[in-house]
Amino acid sequence: MRGKTTIQRTLVLLLLWITGAMATPWTVAGHYSLNDSLVYEGLGSNGISGILFLDDSTYFFSTGYGLSVTTDAGETFYSYYNNPMAVRYGGVTSMTSLGQHLWVATAFDSAGVDESAATGNGISYSPDGGFSWIQYPQMTDHPDSDFVLLYGDTLKALPTTVPIDNLTYDMAVHVNTDGDTLLWATSFAGGTRVSRDLGQTWKRVVLPPDNMDVLNEESPRNFQLSPVDRPDLGMTGNYNHRAFSVVARRDTVAIGTAGGVNLSTDSGKTWRRYTAQNSDLSGNFIVALHLGQDGTLYAAALPAVGAGEFQSLSYTVKGTFGALHWENTLRDKRLYNVSTWKDQVFAATATGLWVSGDGWNWIPMHDPKDFSSGDQLYSDEIYTASVDPLERLWVGTGDGLAVTEDNGLNWRIIRKVATIGPAGDLNISVYPNPFSPGRMNVYEGEGHVRFHVLIPEEGTLSLDVFDFGMTRVKTILQEALVFPGEKDFTWNGKNGLNDMVANGTYFVRAVFHGRGTEQAAWTKVIILE
Repeated sequence: MRGKTTIQRTLVLLLLWITGAMATPWTVAGHYSLNDSLVYEGLGSNGISGILFLDDSTYFFSTGYGLSVTTDAGETFYSYYNNPMAVRYGGVTSMTSLGQHLWVATAFDSAGVDESAATGNGISYSPDGGFSWIQYPQMTDHPDSDFVLLYGDTLKALPTTVPIDNLTYDMAVHVNTDGDTLLWATSFAGGTRVSRDLGQTWKRVVLPPDNMDVLNEESPRNFQLSPVDRPDLGMTGNYNHRAFSVVARRDTVAIGTAGGVNLSTDSGKTWRRYTAQNSDLSGNFIVALHLGQDGTLYAAALPAVGAGEFQSLSYTVKGTFGALHWENTLRDKRLYNVSTWKDQVFAATATGLWVSGDGWNWIPMHDPKDFSSGDQLYSDEIYTASVDPLERLWVGTGDGLAVTEDNGLNWRIIRKVATIGPAGDLNISVYPNPFSPGRMNVYEGEGHVRFHVLIPEEGTLSLDVFDFGMTRVKTILQEALVFPGEKDFTWNGKNGLNDMVANGTYFVRAVFHGRGTEQAAWTKVIILE
């Protein structure tokens, strides 16, 4: 099933992490003080799938190992411990905010008999910009909750009783014209839900079934609310009830599912469904939505089950008499997220970051690289991109964060690295470890593992990789001039003949020659393809 495959791939990204360092006190929004019982220094992990700007200096980041934050516009970074006083355990799958109110959803991979399963771990809510937290469990139903109310009638519904395959991919919060604060969540098997009390309780939302394009008081009630077929219960599943993305503003709510885009202009009372079959939407599997300031709705669309569907960025255009129709751009590109800033549109894709000034003509941005240090992000895929209040562009990848102040000409790279001190001694560590060359830090078709070396003083450094029988398989450096400090060197997992090495354990030796001294340090890396 396509939805389950996507969930598993997402959890693989989100659950790759490296252990963090010790913590120190810090300040949120200039007046909240948190101590090291809640946070530790550095990013939670290098897998960054979401960015949220709370104000001009407090930014939050979704990582594969919890929530990270900067309160000084990116000078320093901290991450929340997974404990009852902070953010729930797991990788962050979505987050949203309203003023200083912040909601964060997490998930983890739970081990089953035959395979692991993506499992939602609930929502952590902060009413004060991250200073204090209230934790709510993943939204589930009582086993007897087998119906919902729809326009005064009862509709048969499949209760979601467990958090497995029920993880919150997206959330959105808004205040409508009636003054109600509505929090929306899309959770795949958990469907679409809405909360009117800031996340304490939730109500299931009924969207049109697969054979209907409109849902209002005049619509027939001859369907069930169910994301899957359950013939044992007499239930017929609907792709349109498998929800993945949501945006909301004033009275407008848009829900992206495996069955199209559902649009409401009355805060969810009625719905109009757009699909590849009834409109020019390119594909029915909507993995991300973005609502521009001008009202344009952008959809990251993938093919679902319909013939002729294709992946692209679909966006709305108002035609004659205000009728809404769709245009498609970036055809055949796999999109992860979309954002806008002024007249620019940013598309985070599997082939890098693309930018457009008109939504139709696109240019690829330079791959994130710091030309002063030579450091770069080894990732063909960009998972998220957004412009902060200081007009700097941030991107998140599977290999860390990057930020630019000059439209991508030069980047500052931010990455989680384990401390390997003490200073004065040669030392070496490896990340990620284990390393899968075909899946991790893939850039220009090759994976990359980093050897992080602490260099004690100016001198020369040699790096070699040996197999389990201590046969040299690759020389990374040979008596290269180096300077004191911490530096990364990369390996693509290939031997001296440019062939991929076999799975197994490999040993890495660093040899340093300084002023009349020689030091050697060893570490190991596991290749697991």
